[in-house]
Amino acid sequence: MARMSQSRWLSQVGVMIAVFVCAILSTAQMAPAVEISFRSFSGSAAIGPPADDYAAKLANISATVLGKENEVKFTKIKPTPAIPKDFKNIAAAVAAGGPLTGGAGFDAAYISGSDLNSAWGFIYNSGVPFGPNFDEFIGFLYGKSIDEGKTTGLDLLEKILDGGNKNIVAVPIVGSSQQGSGYFMHPVGKVGSKEGIGLAGLCQQTWTFRYLPPAQFVLERACDNLVAAGAIPKKNIKFVAAIAGGGSLVQAVKDGHIQAFEFATPLDDVSQLFGLPEGNPGAVGTRYVHFPGWHQQFLITYMIINKNVWNKLTPAQQTLVLSVGRDHVISSYGENLRQQGAKLKQILTANDADANVENDLVLVQWPEKDLGLLRDATIQFLNAQVSDPKLSEQDRKDYTTILESLRKYVSANSAYWKAREVPNALRFQGWSDPDGKNSWEQKLK
Repeated sequence: MARMSQSRWLSQVGVMIAVFVCAILSTAQMAPAVEISFRSFSGSAAIGPPADDYAAKLANISATVLGKENEVKFTKIKPTPAIPKDFKNIAAAVAAGGPLTGGAGFDAAYISGSDLNSAWGFIYNSGVPFGPNFDEFIGFLYGKSIDEGKTTGLDLLEKILDGGNKNIVAVPIVGSSQQGSGYFMHPVGKVGSKEGIGLAGLCQQTWTFRYLPPAQFVLERACDNLVAAGAIPKKNIKFVAAIAGGGSLVQAVKDGHIQAFEFATPLDDVSQLFGLPEGNPGAVGTRYVHFPGWHQQFLITYMIINKNVWNKLTPAQQTLVLSVGRDHVISSYGENLRQQGAKLKQILTANDADANVENDLVLVQWPEKDLGLLRDATIQFLNAQVSDPKLSEQDRKDYTTILESLRKYVSANSAYWKAREVPNALRFQGWSDPDGKNSWEQKLK
């Protein structure tokens, strides 16, 4: 048997086994079809529609495996309702339950991982700045990375949620790739032969940033370090948590409310920042597009489900919710990653046709020395949060447990991660077809 056909045969056998096991489970404990309404938080291209795709995939697979009469269906609430004022956050609203349990909140919600907890949620949402990338974090999340190979990072999350009596179950369902690190009015790094303003110059700008934590905290600390070292006389930048009126970032720049912001991936940026009546980032002055996304190397988003609703599901239904979620984290990541190169090119050429070079968007790389300063500030921020008096004692304890578990995992694997890397200067360079054409090398401009 040829290797390829054997692989395909084994795959088919695996699928048949999985269907057979699920069929046994469903026969042992039958339950009627369940429709769970959920509140969504984003319509952006890389993370909004993929949540709907997860719901459709789960409904289809559960109906195929368990029968239509036993399917699990998630249905998005439209239009997106506000969080009821009786609840301090979305996690609390889901913990209270919705229509299925007679609660005043929601049965489920699709959330950013940072909404799990304000102190440590960012670790499960996008890791830590300068931390593991997507595939490395997947090893932490799904691999037996905790307690010397006894449990997974996802198990640790559920344990902490249960220990805090959160009354929710968190299921990762969507993965997204590395973000850009900012649209600024001046370049931090070199553009052509011209030097950029550098981190020191950025800290002294009288700019208002829309830069979300923890990136905001890291950037502020890095600027404070420069002041303390006498490298700059004063930090002038400031931050806003949200845009005035909840409107567009482009309009906020045009109106003078902000002068710098980080957003998301090129796929998201095209869907949210371009083709607007008010223009685009380049047209309003924030034309320098910065990489790498040091603050966020990936994004994982979650479906959180009321624990009482979860307990209404059979083991077979629960298994499908979790396994389809794990599958969709990978497939959604792959689907949005495949589009990023084309979308970045679309961004960088968005204003080329008007012959006005002053609004052309320009790709800028952070200087390595400044990335080193930001990395140092990241370490200071992460360590300071362990004893931050603004956090509750339980949040500090949980944060420390999660962070130290991640540190141990990274420590055990970092030598391999470094050894496996191919120097960037060699990657894809000169990839040509049999005729010698460099058809593999993308030109962004």
